[in-house]
Amino acid sequence: MRDSNRFSLVLLVLSLWMVLPGHSRAQRDFFDLPPLPPPEAFGDLRIDRVSGENDVKPVYFSHWTHRSAYTCRVCHFELGFEMQTNLTEITESANRKGEFCGACHDGETAFGHTEENCAKCHAGSPADRRKSFRQFRKSLKLPEAPFGNRIDWVEALESGLIQPRNGILDPDFEPIPFNEEFEVPAAWTLIPPADFSHDIHLQWLECSNCHPDIFKIKKRATEHFLMKHILEGKFCGTCHMTVAFPLDDCQRCHPDMRR
Repeated sequence: MRDSNRFSLVLLVLSLWMVLPGHSRAQRDFFDLPPLPPPEAFGDLRIDRVSGENDVKPVYFSHWTHRSAYTCRVCHFELGFEMQTNLTEITESANRKGEFCGACHDGETAFGHTEENCAKCHAGSPADRRKSFRQFRKSLKLPEAPFGNRIDWVEALESGLIQPRNGILDPDFEPIPFNEEFEVPAAWTLIPPADFSHDIHLQWLECSNCHPDIFKIKKRATEHFLMKHILEGKFCGTCHMTVAFPLDDCQRCHPDMRR
């Protein structure tokens, strides 16, 4: 068999395997997806830009404890946090002036930047939040999802179970109504296209979070938009490898792909 024909056959078999039921575990092994932490730790970030070199314990930030109260836009647009960890030049003096974390952690909205509260953020190691996470989910009756925090945050928002604020500096901000949806063709043969909804993303984010740094404005103009790059934390992987539902949940983006 010629090499080109052999390659085509292998690709065909692999593509069929990807859409057959029961592929999830095999796909995780094939793509070498990173192991998922327990639900209460999914989205936790270790912030250590300058702490370690100044003999200060690093900060462990938990997204789920904040996500029910604020949309992503608040921190990643209004307050100026970068989309990648340890790129934002956060300083204690800036926090005490009401910037970054200090916009809320002012002693009124949330605990303030005082010496007795340092260890609440600068813990040095992840906190065991299993009990508080169970109570959190139970108290809000949050809908379940198969991966990540095992919370369907989109459904929780749309059903009114959570009502996160869209603005702090601009408390009256309302998301831009932009309902365009489109299909993103898959590069692999027989893999169904991904569905993208602007409306769902704009409930959480600002346009500038994605455009133009992560995705070009013009439709289908983004180069090298391949699954292998997403798995490296680029493009969709900026959020869907860290905080938003992880790439293990293939069907959320590729709805015609069966589990």
